[in-house]
This record gives sequence, C-alpha cells and structure tokens, in this order.
Amino acid sequence: MYNACNSLVCNGGGCKVAIAAAGKAATMPTRGPVMENVTHTPKYEVVFFDLYGTLIDIRTDEQCDAAWQALYDAACELGAQYDSVEALRERFKKLEAREIAHQSNHAIVRNGWDEFDVLPVYRSLLMNRSDEAERLLALPQAAQKAAWAFRQGSTSMIRLYPGALEMIEKLQESGIVVALLSNAQSCYTRAELEMTGLVNVLDDVIISSEEKIRKPARDLYMLALDREFVTAKHALMVGNDEQNDIVGARTAGIDGVYFRTEISPADDPETSSYAVRSFTGADYEGLLDYVLNA
Repeated sequence: MYNACNSLVCNGGGCKVAIAAAGKAATMPTRGPVMENVTHTPKYEVVFFDLYGTLIDIRTDEQCDAAWQALYDAACELGAQYDSVEALRERFKKLEAREIAHQSNHAIVRNGWDEFDVLPVYRSLLMNRSDEAERLLALPQAAQKAAWAFRQGSTSMIRLYPGALEMIEKLQESGIVVALLSNAQSCYTRAELEMTGLVNVLDDVIISSEEKIRKPARDLYMLALDREFVTAKHALMVGNDEQNDIVGARTAGIDGVYFRTEISPADDPETSSYAVRSFTGADYEGLLDYVLNA
C-alpha cells in the first residue's frame, strides 16, 4: 500500500497515537536574534517546504493491525459490509492494484514520476453500502472519513517540529511567500495540516496526489514556480530528502536547503553537496539566518 512517509513498525500491542500539541506551544528555541536589522531585500521571494521530516515529525506503519482495525470499524460504521478485518484488507489490496493500473494508464507524465491518488480506493471499498447509509452521508465524504480513520490508526506519533509556525511567520514578515510542496496523499495530509495549524499560516499548498505528479520530477517544480509567479533564481526549496527535494529542485534551477532529520532516507548523506546549505535536524534558526541574509 502506498505510504508517503517513513514507517515505524508496531509491536504486538498495535499502534497508539500520540499527537503533540501544535501551534504556539511548539516554540522555537532561541539562540539569539536572527532577523534583526535586516537592511536588504532577501534573494528569495518564495520558499517551498517539504512537509514530513521538514515541518512535521511523524511515524506511521500502514501494515500494523491497528490501522486495518480502524478502517474496518469505520467501514462498518459507514454502512459497508465485510465479514472480517482480513476480508476488508484483501479487498482493499485488490482495489488498490486495480486503481494503480487505471491511474497509470491515464498518467499525465510518462517518466516514472506520476503520482497515485489513494482516495478512489476508499470510495470503491464503500460501494457496497446500504441506501440508508448513503442518505446519511454521501460516498465522497464517507470515503474521506474512512481514509482518515485508517491514517489515524497507522500513526503512532505526529507533531510539528518546535518553532515551525514561528519560522514561517518570520519569513512572511520579510515579504517571503511560503508554500508547501509535498509528496503526499491529500486525503491524509489536508487533515494533518488542519490538525497542526499549518493550514493557517501557509500561503499555498501543493500536494503530489492532487497534481498527479511527484518530486523529484522537474515538471512538478516548474508547476510550482508558475503557480507562485516566481522565477527559479528567486525560489528556494527546503526538505529532508536529498533526491526528491534538493536534486529535484536543482533540475529546475531552484536552490535547495537540506535538513538531515531522523526520517530522512536512510542512505541520505549527513550534508548534501547539491544544497546551498545543509543542517542537522530541522534547524529553523540556521535557515532563517541564511534566507534573510542571502
């Protein structure tokens, strides 16, 4: 099953969700002022951020029993009929394989970077609902509810990195547009942006499953530049995946800042030779110091 984030294997007790407080409680540790007396116009007009491992720290395991039990419970509540969790799981896998093939045949790109959207699988999974259930909640909304139940069941931890919201606001106070550019499933990610408060501060949100193309495709970066009305030399990409975020951005002429975080790909280097700056962890102070003085 498609998974947009790194995984955390559940133990026999299943997955337990521990959601850290978001918003102002996630404050950025201070080491001194980083943006006082800014006397010049920053080089970058737009900063694109990856999400997972860059703004949000998360652990998911889509194979854990708790995830499938949560989906089964939601499907039953929504009026679908399955004999067991295992029966639902097998049906999901078949529907997913069929949907992947269907979407691949209609892909807008043919370079291997087309993106799969999982939400239609949830819709198909609920097609055997009763008429009464459909009257209570239409299928599109029911599918979203089922998807979110599965996502919650598969998530053992999710939190904003400390200082994420404050960092975004400081960039914006300097006249910089802040946009999300994430390889992710919209049916999971939109709710997590709401939950963490990021939806209230980001100027724009670009999600791969909605655009049908994923990083590191140059086409997605060019789409992002067009959407924000900015040239490559005035844009910056910040992310924790060297290939997707740094090398991909570079193919479009965009500078990259690399965060080596706990959920960066295991074979990623500690510092990226392709990045204009590399930091250990989500070092927002270091990022601000670079961006506001570039």
